[in-house]
Amino acid sequence: MPSKSNVNPGMAGGLAAMRRELANAELQVRQLAAKHGDILAQRERDACADALESCGTFDSIRPRATARLAEIREGVVLPGRKTPERFLGEARLAEMALREADLADASYTILAFANARDQARYIRGGAERDAVLRETMKRGGVYNDRKYFMGIVRM
Repeated sequence: MPSKSNVNPGMAGGLAAMRRELANAELQVRQLAAKHGDILAQRERDACADALESCGTFDSIRPRATARLAEIREGVVLPGRKTPERFLGEARLAEMALREADLADASYTILAFANARDQARYIRGGAERDAVLRETMKRGGVYNDRKYFMGIVRM
C-alpha cells in the first residue's frame, strides 16, 4: 500500500536534521544574548558606581575650589605671599577640578536618568561617551525614555 505522505522519507530525515540545527542555533543565540546582556548590565553597574564615587570625591573639592578661585579672581593675597595664587597654576588647577566635577555630575545624570540610547552610548566609552557628555553639558541635562527633561544632578 502506498504511503499517504507526499514527503520523501529521505527528505523527512533531512528536514528533522534542519529543525534540530535551527533549534540549536536559536539556543546559541539566546545564550549569547543572555551573556552579553549580563556583561552590559555589569558595565552599567560599574559605570554608575564609578560616577557616584567621582561625584562624592568632587563634592568635597567643589566648595573649596570655588571659594579659592573666587579669592584668586578678586586678587586676594594671602599673608606672606606676593600673588593671589599660592602656587603657579593654582587658578588653572581649580578651574580644571570644577570642570571635572561638572563632568562627574553629568555622567551620573546620564547613567541614572537618560534614555536607554544615551546610556548605551555612554557605556560604550570613547568618542561616544565624549559626545553624549558634550551634549548633556550643552543642554544642561538629559531626556529620559518618556521624553521628560532632567537637569544635571549636582551632587
